[in-house]
Amino acid sequence: MTASRYRGSLAVWAALIAYASLYPFVPLRPPAADALGAFFARPRFVTDFDVWVNIAAYVPLGTLACLYFRQAGGVAKPILKAAALGAAFSFAMETCQLFIPNRIASIFDVLANAGGALAGALVFADPFYSLAMRPLGELRERIVIPGAWGDAGLVLVMLWLIAQLNPALPFFGAGNILGDPPRADELAILQWSAVAMGICGFGLFVSALLQAETGTLRLTLVLLSVALWLKFMAASFMLQPHFAEGWVSVGRVVGLVVGVVALVPLRRLPRAGRIYLAIMLVLAAALFSKIFGAYSAIEELVRLFRWPYGQLASFATLTRFLHELWPFMALVFLIALFLRVRRSPVR
Repeated sequence: MTASRYRGSLAVWAALIAYASLYPFVPLRPPAADALGAFFARPRFVTDFDVWVNIAAYVPLGTLACLYFRQAGGVAKPILKAAALGAAFSFAMETCQLFIPNRIASIFDVLANAGGALAGALVFADPFYSLAMRPLGELRERIVIPGAWGDAGLVLVMLWLIAQLNPALPFFGAGNILGDPPRADELAILQWSAVAMGICGFGLFVSALLQAETGTLRLTLVLLSVALWLKFMAASFMLQPHFAEGWVSVGRVVGLVVGVVALVPLRRLPRAGRIYLAIMLVLAAALFSKIFGAYSAIEELVRLFRWPYGQLASFATLTRFLHELWPFMALVFLIALFLRVRRSPVR
């Protein structure tokens, strides 16, 4: 096994951090004369929330970097290399922020980020590695298709879950649910049909990641439950009170139930058949959602939130971008996997 196996996953997470760190990207401006001094000075306002977000964002980076470096062998050096990479990447992001208006660059953010990267790398140090990470790795190798194909699928699942953190986005749909206009019954049925197709297609996508022919329904229900829990929790903490459950509707709940019921018999198809059907359903759901989705400008979207912290625009745009892009990334993965299965079936 080579280190290149984890290169893609590491690059994806680094790209997510770069987006969140550098949004809105433009307009660029030369750093102010006192910017360097401010960079090393303690910020006037520091909240515990911002510190913990900085740490948490770099924990996966440290873990993935350590996975990447571990392929060369050894234990101590990969941890140190991963921590150094996290610190260097954070320093680069904070330096770039000097050129972006309304972004505040600080060496204290670099320290928090570096601490997160180190914490993520230390999961490969004993006793935590022996107690948790090694069993998790063995479980992954046992139930998920091997190698880079399984890793790519797991990355897509991770990106899907991150998109669910935005409660203003629909559960399997397009646009933002809070802006949906009233629709005729016929159009509403088509809209909720897209939810059902998306749910069933997602379940078949999950089945394509599993080595065994069983377990799809259980794992799909677990992932859907986690996503719904994230939506409810995020809505209760982040949205204005009168919007807290605005993304839930009877039609979407019906679509969810119909999608799960349809998955029950379809999950027993041969692997190639499941993948092909997943392609059709994910594509159809994406097209239907695009047609019937309601979109708001980012300025209108952020008004739905009660967010006393910074970087709301970064969070809202990043999660909406992932939400809109995910079906097409899943399609690319499924089509490539289908062609591979047709040539050499996944065992």
